[in-house]
Amino acid sequence: MAGDDGLERVACAASDALSSPVAIVLPSLGAPVVWPADSIPEALLGELMRYAVAAAEGAPGGEPEAVAHAVPIRIGSDVVGVVVAVQGPNGAGSAEHRDWLEAAAAAVAVTRLMGDGQRGDSGRALVRALVSGSASDPTALVADALRLGIDLGAGAIAVCGRGAGDPELIDENGALIASVREGRIVALVPLAAEHPERDAGALAERLAAVGFEAAVSAPRREPSLVREAIREAMLLAELASAPEAAFAGQEETYRLLIGVLLRDPEEVEQLQSSTITPLLAYDSEHDTELLTTLGTFLAHHGSTTETAEVMGLHRHTVGYRLSRVHEVSGLSPYESDGRERLSLGLKAAQILAAAERL
Repeated sequence: MAGDDGLERVACAASDALSSPVAIVLPSLGAPVVWPADSIPEALLGELMRYAVAAAEGAPGGEPEAVAHAVPIRIGSDVVGVVVAVQGPNGAGSAEHRDWLEAAAAAVAVTRLMGDGQRGDSGRALVRALVSGSASDPTALVADALRLGIDLGAGAIAVCGRGAGDPELIDENGALIASVREGRIVALVPLAAEHPERDAGALAERLAAVGFEAAVSAPRREPSLVREAIREAMLLAELASAPEAAFAGQEETYRLLIGVLLRDPEEVEQLQSSTITPLLAYDSEHDTELLTTLGTFLAHHGSTTETAEVMGLHRHTVGYRLSRVHEVSGLSPYESDGRERLSLGLKAAQILAAAERL
């Protein structure tokens, strides 16, 4: 806070008008802003901080003896701090001097609100830069986040919401949060927070409550991996929103494959090629639905009867299609090894398609 030029200018103007030292004490921002610099002893600054904390909590005690006037700083109906004038040679206790402090308190409130807006804009810009890949230096990322009051030095958890919700209804509550494009919102919860996983889960619940499909990444404990956390959360939210993905109950499998994609995309592409690509080509060439039938069959735990009911087909038709799946792919959906590989191939294809949509 000592480096906040706006507050320093307010303290300087009030001090010059009163010919006495002035302190602006906002407990949420740390050390008081004092003008002239170093004109108030450390012991008195400690008393002023305790007085401001009590005032903000609605239980102000007596003013320290050296204080001529103390005026609360209000934002709306909330007291967020105090402006105080220390006894000076011209008697800072007059009504005129109190008017000066009232004006200073109002100026502090405006400066604080403007600063909050600027920090919010800067936080949104930082999240968007991470999503786009333009913020790639982890040292600069940590420094930029610290200037916004967020400590990413220990890494972060990413939360993503996808849908038609209203992002304006989401309280940041210690996170960096931004709409990154139409229908998508991304947030970073610092691991330096007291309960980061709980906070990330609560944020996902708030997103879900206002209409988003929300997903939470695994923690990334290095600043250099924060963008990876964002990609994971965005892909999970995309998959959860996709009607073709049998996402429910299989999130961890998708998460593992996303981890492979983030480290080595070619490995996921190879998984798709060795399992699902022949079926995609066959369906395209013959106007069939082998892949859709396979996906429905796997989603219903290998039940031909349930697959037939869901697709409105005869059981024999489903059986014929699954036999063609075996012939075309070389993998049997009736055998555990073939079924597992085909299931992973389908998930790989869905993840690659989701990545294309981001």
